[in-house]
This record gives sequence, structure tokens and C-alpha cells, in this order.
Amino acid sequence: MTRITVLDADFSSNIDGILKFICEKVQLSRTQHQQANDHYIAVSDWLEREGSILAVYEPRIYPQGSLPMGVTNKPLEREEYDLDFICELKIYSWQIEPADLFSKVEYRIRQHKDYKDRIELGKRCIRLTYAHDFHLDIVPACTNESAGYGQVRIPDRELKNWKDTNSKQYVEWFNEIADRSKDKSRIDSAEPLSPQEPFDGKSALKFAVQLMKRYRDIAFKDQSDLAPASILLSTLAAERYSGSSSVFETVAETLNSIHARIQLNKNRLQVWNPANSVSEDLGERWDKNPASYEAFKHWISSFRSIWEQLEQARGYEEIKEVLVSLFGEHPTREAIREDAQRLDQARQAGHLGIAAGTGLLTTQSPAIAVPRNTFYGQ
Repeated sequence: MTRITVLDADFSSNIDGILKFICEKVQLSRTQHQQANDHYIAVSDWLEREGSILAVYEPRIYPQGSLPMGVTNKPLEREEYDLDFICELKIYSWQIEPADLFSKVEYRIRQHKDYKDRIELGKRCIRLTYAHDFHLDIVPACTNESAGYGQVRIPDRELKNWKDTNSKQYVEWFNEIADRSKDKSRIDSAEPLSPQEPFDGKSALKFAVQLMKRYRDIAFKDQSDLAPASILLSTLAAERYSGSSSVFETVAETLNSIHARIQLNKNRLQVWNPANSVSEDLGERWDKNPASYEAFKHWISSFRSIWEQLEQARGYEEIKEVLVSLFGEHPTREAIREDAQRLDQARQAGHLGIAAGTGLLTTQSPAIAVPRNTFYGQ
């Protein structure tokens, strides 16, 4: 299979507009983001409040995962989405058992009259489920600062042991690569959620990760146990990000890179967490479930094949057909509609042309001007 390449700047510009609109449709709305922030602040205040069982451990609360990274996606075919955050206690793992640390945070949450009936216990988190669209996943953790900034150890209830991680450093690492880390201050108390990033100022890397996660959700809709983890996808994309401003090219570069690494490795890929000072192989679950690695390889191959088709597509109908297979009917239809409106506005303003030699519509010069449409679609 040949590498996916983009030789036509006009195609890249046109398709990028549609891809960004798709990301806008699948990410959390401003209202949902504000709701998540309000509940996050309320829970953080309850956990950090003086006089609680946790107060002596000086709890530090901060978000992790897709929200602070700016790569949120609405879950497929269900209304509920999740917000993950760490509740880090100033105590070391040699001073407390994993189950005891977990129980202390759980006990504090159950003391709240509005939270006690919302609780579900996970393997490593305490989940609070809300009626309006989302749940909070609270991950208890103890500090491991001797191993480096941001290092924590989280309890595994089932295995009754500790897992080393560094979600704070990971978010900073990803955002720095995406050129969006404007505030590098290190906050040691409850850290507010970052404001939702402006659509026009978002890095191509973040759009690319959103698209990869969306196709992952669709491809593994009926086999979620085989789906690659979000942190694995964002790491693979960030490691090979060239700084391109094109979303299409960033996805293509990522797929080409992963495909090449798969071909070069007789065994499974090793994907290390770049922000964890303690070695953490993000692909370790592939060892526990070899079928998931085979599914991952097939998914990458399928993704590349469809992306090649997208590169060859011309016109809204061809592009729409390919994009629907990747990202679903609704977000694709809405994105195509909004992009068509954008081009129509450019046409009415006299800014739309046809790129010489390609026949593609473009708002860039030089181009053959397209006459204004005075019939308004009639």
C-alpha cells in the first residue's frame, strides 16, 4: 500500500474545513462544558473542604484526559459523557494500603447527601452519575513526588496494588506539542477546567485525535473491549506530529507512521507513556488480550485505506460518502451543510473561485472567479 500524500493545497484546505466542522459536531457543547465545570468545582470543594476526613492529607484536585487536552468527543449512541479527574492525597503508598486510600475518598463522597445515591465503584475510580448527560470519574491517588513532578500512585481495587501514572505531566506534554500550552504554571490546589478552546485557534493535532477517536468508536461499536485506549491514540499522534496546520495531513502522517511501525515490528508495538518517569507501556493490555492487537492492526489498515479514498474524492457527494463511513451520518451531513454555506457566502461576496488545473472550489488566489448566485438555490 502506498503512503497517503497530499499534493494539492486546495484539496487540503477544502477538506480541512469539513473535518474541523465534524470535530465541532462531535465535541462537547459550550453548555455541556459549563455543566461539567460547575459539578467538577462543587465536588472538588467537597473533597478539599476543611474538617473533612481528607483535609489532613491536603487533597489536590485536577482534571485529566480529554477535557484539559481539548480533544473531547461525545460518546457514540448515548447521551452520557465522562469527566475524569485525580484526587491526589499527600500521603505515600508505603504509609497506606491501596484499599484504604480508595475507601477514604469513597467515604468522604458518601457523606454528601446529593452524592451518596449517585455512586458507582469502578476498578480505579469512583463514578458520580448525573441525569443531564454526563458522569464524573474520581480517581483517588497518593503522591509520589519523589519520582518527579506530577507522579502519583493510584489504587487498583481488583488487584489490590498500586499503579504509577502522571496524568498532569501527560496533559502538559500533549498540549506543548500541540502548541496550546499557554500557562505552564503548576497548580497545587483545585485546578479549574480550562475554557473551551476557540474553534479557529485549535491545533491540527487536536482535531486529528478527535477524528481518530470518533472512527475508533464507530469501528469498535460492537466490540468495545477491543478498542484502543484514547491515551494510546493521542500518544501515537503526538509523537509523530510534524507541526502541520492541515488536519488531513496530520491524520495521514499519523496513519502512515503507525502502519510503518507495525510493519517493522514482528512483535506488538511498544508505546511508552512519555510523561511517566516510571516505565509504563500503554499497550500492555494487548498482551492480556492478543485479539485486541490484531483488531488494532486491522483498524489502522482500514483507516489508511479509507483515508486514501478520501484523498481521491472530489465533490461533496464523493467526500460525504467516504466521511460517513468514517464518522457517521449526522456529524458528516451537518459539516457538509455548514461548509457549503461557507462557500456560498464566499461566492456571494465574490471571493470564491476555481483553482486552475484542479477544478476545486477555493477562496484563495489566484483562481478563476465563480459568478455570484442570484437565484438563492432556485
